[in-house]
Amino acid sequence: MKTIYIMAAGNVVASGLMSFLDVFSFCNSYWRRMNPDATEDLFHCHVISAHGGPVMTNQGIEVPAKGLKHEEDILAADAVILASAFVTNRDEFQHFLSDFEPLFAPLRQFSETRKPVAAYCSGTLLLAASGLLNQRRATTVWWLSEMFERNFKDVQLCMDSLVVSDGHIHTAGATTSSLSLALHLISILVGEQMAQQMSKILLIDPNRSSQQPFMTMSINPEQHKDELIHKVQQWMQVHLDQHWLLDDIADKFAVGKRTLIRRFKKAVNETPASYMQRLRVDEAKRLLETTELGIEQIVERVGYEDSSSFRKLFIQLTSLSPRAYRQKFNTHTCC
Repeated sequence: MKTIYIMAAGNVVASGLMSFLDVFSFCNSYWRRMNPDATEDLFHCHVISAHGGPVMTNQGIEVPAKGLKHEEDILAADAVILASAFVTNRDEFQHFLSDFEPLFAPLRQFSETRKPVAAYCSGTLLLAASGLLNQRRATTVWWLSEMFERNFKDVQLCMDSLVVSDGHIHTAGATTSSLSLALHLISILVGEQMAQQMSKILLIDPNRSSQQPFMTMSINPEQHKDELIHKVQQWMQVHLDQHWLLDDIADKFAVGKRTLIRRFKKAVNETPASYMQRLRVDEAKRLLETTELGIEQIVERVGYEDSSSFRKLFIQLTSLSPRAYRQKFNTHTCC
């Protein structure tokens, strides 16, 4: 029997929390069917809150939860999962952090056992705030990645993977990655065969390994206040199809190139060149999703002359070729 503690705070995202409870429940059902003489379930799951009472989901649904009478009570668990809350900006994260903070001490104590500690979506930011991700590789929900990078510089963020393990610490991306993380934990706690059976029973794709194809620049909860850089970003958006040098932009906005790079990196957390590359790939993704334009036409529309070099960039930023991306996301493409 394996005991799972799922730590949750107010405004918890219902689907993520329930995904774990459902997956482990199906495991129990399958276990009993395969082992009719079993006297107990394979998994016992408990939702844990800092205050010891029920937690409210972001949809206003009350979920029963219990507390820890003593910090060391957490040592009864075989794995601990940090459930995500509905977080779209810094203020919402601060509220989430305040609700959850009393659980940090027992969480750190549990981590010393080297038993699995897992988090997904906004829960990964809590795990980082606890200090348990320092000097470790981790991933997070892609549209909070900039907030993550700004606040937790001691964590090596790996946004190309859906689930990242570093020792006994396991992190995953946005909400539905909780399903992949659940399979990952089942594989660790019970074995690969059980994880594969659950993937088949619940139609969870075991090969869904990257969140890169789903990333877009249209969502950015961290808005900077540098008006000059806002204007530069808007200009870049309008002039995607043109070939320009950084000197051209510096001259256009009457600012030194070094100053432009410094202010851009401070505001956007990357260089103007890398930002423009992502902007062009993002527009190419939109065109692949919504039109039947040929790859050469799309490459031209986003300001590239060499299709080969753009294809390499596209694969680097999405983990898919342009053709594979279209097949995956263009709902109008015939099978």
